[in-house]
Amino acid sequence: MKTESQFYGQEKISRILLKIAPPVMLAQLIQALYNIVDSLFVGRYSESGLTALSIIYPVQLLMIALAVGTGVGINTAMAARFGVGERDEAEAFAGAGTPLAVAMWFVFASACWFFMPAYARMSTSSEAVIRDVVVYGRIVCVFSFGLFLESIWTKVLQAGGDMKTPMAAQILGAVINIILDPILIFGFFGLPEMGIAGAAAATVAGQIAAALAVMKKGYRKPPERKRSGALTAEIFRLGIPNILMQSAYTFYIFGLNLILSGFSDQAVTALGLYYKWQTFFFIPLGAMQTCIVPVISFNYAARNIRRCKQTLTVSVLFGMGLMAVGTACFSCIPGPLLRVFTSDARVIEIGQVGFRFIGVSFIPMVTSLIFPVFFQAVGSGLKSSFLTVVRTLVLFVPLGYLFSRLGLTWFWLTYPVTEVLTTLLGFWFYRGFLDHPYVRNAPVLDREHGESVIRPSRPGVIITIAREHGSSGKQIGKLVAEQLGIPFYYKEMTALAAQESGLDREFISDLNKNGPRLLYNLYLSTRVVRLAVQAQHKILERIAENGSCVIVGRAADHVLRNHENVVRLFIYAPRKYREGRVMEVYGDTPAEARANLRRSDKARAAYYHSISGGRWGSRENYDLLIDSSSGPERTAAAVLAFLKETGRG
Repeated sequence: MKTESQFYGQEKISRILLKIAPPVMLAQLIQALYNIVDSLFVGRYSESGLTALSIIYPVQLLMIALAVGTGVGINTAMAARFGVGERDEAEAFAGAGTPLAVAMWFVFASACWFFMPAYARMSTSSEAVIRDVVVYGRIVCVFSFGLFLESIWTKVLQAGGDMKTPMAAQILGAVINIILDPILIFGFFGLPEMGIAGAAAATVAGQIAAALAVMKKGYRKPPERKRSGALTAEIFRLGIPNILMQSAYTFYIFGLNLILSGFSDQAVTALGLYYKWQTFFFIPLGAMQTCIVPVISFNYAARNIRRCKQTLTVSVLFGMGLMAVGTACFSCIPGPLLRVFTSDARVIEIGQVGFRFIGVSFIPMVTSLIFPVFFQAVGSGLKSSFLTVVRTLVLFVPLGYLFSRLGLTWFWLTYPVTEVLTTLLGFWFYRGFLDHPYVRNAPVLDREHGESVIRPSRPGVIITIAREHGSSGKQIGKLVAEQLGIPFYYKEMTALAAQESGLDREFISDLNKNGPRLLYNLYLSTRVVRLAVQAQHKILERIAENGSCVIVGRAADHVLRNHENVVRLFIYAPRKYREGRVMEVYGDTPAEARANLRRSDKARAAYYHSISGGRWGSRENYDLLIDSSSGPERTAAAVLAFLKETGRG
């Protein structure tokens, strides 16, 4: 069996995509069925119901964003803890998920019940459509506990590596939805004819069935109440970026619906039918987006930039080839596509014009959607998020409003213009990426790691040193090691971890330096970063098993907390002293020194928290906290005296 390094680093890109894409495509096909089936049967039942589904669609997207985003937060926290061997802590996050899902469902359901009539009247003036929006919306929101619970339990299972159970649950939910839709809508087999309420009931029945299917394996006992607050805060800290990004789609579709409602309900319906078909045509592109992330992120971390660029090129070419089919269908047969759902002549007339404009946007849409995924994969979370926000909120709604002033036909020009502008911005960011020193100075051939070895030692004390930037922690550690005659490890750990993982030593070295500040916890929990962290932890364990030594950084105090004879030090100093040291050693100006102190200390604190769940520099995590402002030599002497006094020197 190929290792992760061999698979992502050496296998042919097209083979990787063909191997891992089909399961992802199946999952997205199932989701597409959820979106399409209701509209298919509701359209046969009533035109007002079809418009109602288009109006309620943004609310459903918001509900999914909250449920899935929270699940992502739990999955991320669990994966990070599993990666460093803290299974009990991972299980605590899993246990916190169920009560959190119930609480979120209750708040969301209550708000939707009360505000649904106002939302409906904001979106349409038709009393028939308003009635259908309220009926359908209240049912799918009030009974959405199945969706919230299934999303949480699915992510719990996926964090533990179980992908088959969630897949089976989604298939079960889709099948139940498909079977119940016509039965409940039209009243087959002696059941009452429920109309649009039947469509809503079929949807929530499928969600509840999926939740029950994952409940046995996904449910975990909730943790003690006193821990719930901290666990919930961590879950939301990791999940909110995903929630916000997913919610952006809610607000832009809601905005476009409001613009189109100024023309007619049929225009809103036509837009809704596009999004129903979009979920089907975008399955290959969505799978491509998901599959290239581990390939690009691994090779970026291994500093094989040539392979990163090759993956981007292959995915864009594949994507454009696949989306050309969508362009052909939307341009050549828009009428038949619309008639699958409706027989309303006005909807078909409006939709035919709109579908042809939108079809033109499919080709530039490939790059406008793949560039954010590329930047996510290389750790540039802010650029990825910025592209998504620009596309969904900055361009779509304002451009839709401006073009709508020229008439309904011109409104549809919003789609190709938005995709082209987003692509241009993404390409500009990509040019900046290529100019970054880490990328520009990467070797043409795959990097060869210089051999580094764990040096022989004797049984005895293991000293771990955490330190504030500018406190001379490295120098102090080296002096202590020299006096004791034991190995000193700092940069050597990076080289050893690079050898262990196949990743680039500069990438590993910068794990606690150059992560994106606002999304640092998410950055540290990504797959390739977890691989680097795991390699570091293995090296730290080997070093500790080899005997007495001094180790600087890398949260070694936490990693080796269960080892005997470990002395944990934290070295700090007044800010003025540290600023002076940074200016002396690195040649920084006073302003640069202050900025670098803030940046470095925040990054170290975030890294330590992600690894340990604890607070960097907190007294309870260390055996000795010492002020180094008396100078490296005197501080080293004080450390040696402490070791002697405690019988470990």
